[in-house]
Amino acid sequence: MIGDSVGHYRVEEKLGEGGMGVVYRAYDTHLDRPVAIKVLRPDAVANPERRKRFVQEAKAASALNHPNIITIHDITSENGRDFIVMEYVTGQALDRLIGHRGLPLREALRSAIQIADALAAAHEAGIVHRDLKPGNIMVTDKGHLKLLDFGLAKLTERSETEELAATETLGPRTEEGAIIGTVAYMSPEQAEGKKVDARSDIFSFGSVLYEMVTGRRAFRGETKISTLSSILYQEPPPASEIAAGVPREMERIIARCLRKDPARRLQHMDDVRTLLEELKEESESGQSAIPAPRRRGLRAAAWPAALVILIGITAAAVVWWRSVRGGGRVPTTQPVLTRLTSDAGLAIDPVLSPDGKLVAYASDRGASSGAESSLDIWVQQVATGERLRLTSHEADEREPAFSPDGSRLAYRSEQDGGGVYVVSTLGGEPRRIAKEGRGPRFSPSGEHLAYWTGGLTFQALIQGKVYVTPVGGDQRRQIQPEFHSAACPVWSPDGKHLAFLGVRDAGDPGTLAREMDWWITPLEGDRNAAVKTGVLPALRRRKFAFGGFSGDWVTAAAWLPDRNGDSRLLFSARSGDARNVWHLAISHRTWQPQGEPERLTFGASSERSPSAGVLPGGGTRLVFASLSENLDVWSLPLDANRGVVKGPPQRLTQEEAAEDRPSVSLDGKRVTYLKHAGSASVWWKDLGSGKEALVATSGGNPRISPDGSKVAYVSGTNQLYVVSLSGGDPELVCEDCFIATGWSHDGTRLLDEQVAGQPIGLVTPGQRKRIPIIRHPTYSLSMGRFSPDDRWIAFHAIAGPTGRRVFVAPFRDPLRPGAGPVEEKDWIPVTDGLGMERYAAWSPDGNLLYFLSERDGSRCLRAQRLDPATKRPVGSTMDVQHFHNARRSLLAAGDPVAVNPSIAVDKVVFSLLETTGNIWMTEFEAASR
Repeated sequence: MIGDSVGHYRVEEKLGEGGMGVVYRAYDTHLDRPVAIKVLRPDAVANPERRKRFVQEAKAASALNHPNIITIHDITSENGRDFIVMEYVTGQALDRLIGHRGLPLREALRSAIQIADALAAAHEAGIVHRDLKPGNIMVTDKGHLKLLDFGLAKLTERSETEELAATETLGPRTEEGAIIGTVAYMSPEQAEGKKVDARSDIFSFGSVLYEMVTGRRAFRGETKISTLSSILYQEPPPASEIAAGVPREMERIIARCLRKDPARRLQHMDDVRTLLEELKEESESGQSAIPAPRRRGLRAAAWPAALVILIGITAAAVVWWRSVRGGGRVPTTQPVLTRLTSDAGLAIDPVLSPDGKLVAYASDRGASSGAESSLDIWVQQVATGERLRLTSHEADEREPAFSPDGSRLAYRSEQDGGGVYVVSTLGGEPRRIAKEGRGPRFSPSGEHLAYWTGGLTFQALIQGKVYVTPVGGDQRRQIQPEFHSAACPVWSPDGKHLAFLGVRDAGDPGTLAREMDWWITPLEGDRNAAVKTGVLPALRRRKFAFGGFSGDWVTAAAWLPDRNGDSRLLFSARSGDARNVWHLAISHRTWQPQGEPERLTFGASSERSPSAGVLPGGGTRLVFASLSENLDVWSLPLDANRGVVKGPPQRLTQEEAAEDRPSVSLDGKRVTYLKHAGSASVWWKDLGSGKEALVATSGGNPRISPDGSKVAYVSGTNQLYVVSLSGGDPELVCEDCFIATGWSHDGTRLLDEQVAGQPIGLVTPGQRKRIPIIRHPTYSLSMGRFSPDDRWIAFHAIAGPTGRRVFVAPFRDPLRPGAGPVEEKDWIPVTDGLGMERYAAWSPDGNLLYFLSERDGSRCLRAQRLDPATKRPVGSTMDVQHFHNARRSLLAAGDPVAVNPSIAVDKVVFSLLETTGNIWMTEFEAASR
């Protein structure tokens, strides 16, 4: 192929050959840069299902934007052959640099941290490498590492153990059936043909790390079978026996990565990277971990090692038990896991009664229609499973909380604008305690309730206020009224303090997000009496993921006593690829975190809403909700010119991958959207036939033209493309565009939005430039859309952290002489700017403007009638569809751009997040110390 062209890539030199195909260096004649092209063997993707899976995985890998991961530029076919176009990297493979004695410790740590960081990013995106080995790691001349072949080894691996060959990129050809660079780095579960997850990469990483510090493979054999046997049944010699000066901590990290049982390995690459970073810091500061002693024999080493392990296990158990119980007993290391509910819908917000015998939760099991289901409060016997339904309102009712004597339950109801209600645990008539309140918590004495007002979006959260009110009265008192925002209060065990999520001073959205933290305040005192704990910054430094503007904040779920005077805060947070339940010690003297957060649950789903209690026998009982979330494209049947809903929402897509940012053609027959299967790819669907097709392997914010014939999307670095759905190559129409927000109805022009503070721009395909048409000196402007007659543009202005206001402005063609950007004096306000109202979309006749509104604390669809001639508002804003339901919600989708409603003559299309799940319980049984 040397000298030939593949598309606009000119093949120049063969670089290597492996099990998947041949790799060449080529030249990209469009962008004037060298690239690497892998020509896949025809038999590697001969099966249609395998090829489909390969394409999906390669797309996912192409989205891994990380400095230590090779970039996939393109996936293409020509003359019946498949090609992958990748970043071209000069340097050497790691296997050629390790040598017989391994790498120096400093170099090994520097390289290992880069590898771990890359794998952590891949795992976060849902991608497992499955072929990690030194031959798949390139080292540049400056010592920078690049991981190759992400997603490709997954294709090559079948369920049977006899097919074990994997890809070999940019290196010598791997002979059929040989073990070099393939079998030697497999995990035990991979070698047995079992289903693998990210923990398989952790095992392979341990094998690579072992080789980096010793110069020898961890698992060796003269044949493939003997190597597999070594992986499955043998332990490698300790690294310190092979290489002098290996620190104990390095040896411990390797050992924890190479455990045969995946459940006993380090569970997340984030944790591996953190351990390596700490070891590197100790080494560079002169406090390097003590080198592991040279083993003099099994008997000499066995007893000290066993003693260390025993002491470690016992100490860990004592720490946990004292933190929760404060007694003289410790739990066993094998907690019991029990599923308490088995519903097809949603069960959430569990809370244990003080004696641990009852669990209350919110569930939609009582509804007759899944689409219209609402949450009610249920109480269930833990021992027998018998349950009682306490509420039956058509609005969601959730967030239950037991009184200290277990006789009453407080909860949040969405009825009548939302509020806190109290009801007897045995049933009866509920009584409203606090209008607009949420998250109620009884004080330890049972005399007061703490709650907060606000909403679950970031903009509503930062307007939150915390109150305390007597249970029998209505004399509420605001806690820390001088704070800019306060939310999610939790009582201290003695009832003298409250922990809450808050921000002391006002600021822009970015500052508010950064300053958000847990605070501790006495019930009496001014704002200076509140102490900032520093918990959230500490969790961020430890790579916990939360916050931003999606509202997915980490809040304290319970405040548990500790016998030494300190206490622990229970919370749910995401670290790595799962959200689990954690707890963290807090000093009563300084209100600062003590030690590291400790994980209490280890599931792969989203584990939320933890509640803990002490068993009569001294053990600990923990309940939590295990949830699954599925973001899909939905439609709502609608007479769009009248704003009248014609039926319940209907699902348009249904896959495990998240699908969002939909755009529908004016006739309602075609829809485009993003599919997030590791990467974001652009798809379109014919709603009549159900046919789906790929538009682009990577892209953002697709917008379909009104006639449904073409799609605009952004790919790469702010490059705007247009492609015909009938076929053909994408056309680059703008090289400095952020996202396309709307087409003119004649299909000749596009509106574009750039970064904050930039004006709305106009793009005309063929001109390759962006012309500003609407601007403001201080406001950021977003989501411009043409009216059906192309004479007006609707958009919203960002006027502060909690304000979004919808406007209409006349369209002035910038190509006409004297035409300039439309200034604020010519804008027509459609909404009042007092709330979060944004993402406007025109009705087909141009006389109604739809938009998302968070005025009632949830994210709902509203509309405003406009004068046909002047486009000024006529009459009051109308509610089109409320989405207050917890199971199917626009609010739960986080980023409102992902929802972004699109209007056709007979429907509105949007993304909706469906949440399902059940209640689980784990018990940490006590044993005599």
